[in-house]
Amino acid sequence: MNPAGPNMENNSRGVFTPVTVVQIDEDPILVKDHVLWSLCSFYFMNCFCLGLIALWYSIRSRDQKVAKNLQLARMYGDKAKRFNIIALVILGVSILIAIITGISISVAAHNYVSSYRRYY
Repeated sequence: MNPAGPNMENNSRGVFTPVTVVQIDEDPILVKDHVLWSLCSFYFMNCFCLGLIALWYSIRSRDQKVAKNLQLARMYGDKAKRFNIIALVILGVSILIAIITGISISVAAHNYVSSYRRYY
């Protein structure tokens, strides 16, 4: 037990000096809620309503961040990020399938027209 009191520390010279302990709370700005990304997912790539679900989790994350419950805010933000990533992957795959389908249809049409012109 410290004889000088709970807020004193013994330095190398044997003199007790006061100790100040500052507890730093985690910065709520560092918790990402991904609201802007969720809004874009909701507006542009709302396949299977994943954009809506991501937006819902983003808003819940922001509400928890305002309420200073950073653990729940981080959890909801991570869920929103996952739903945004899934929506983005599904959109990318859909666009890729559409491009491949368009190219294969145009090649098939060109081959059909080319074979039709041989007879005339």
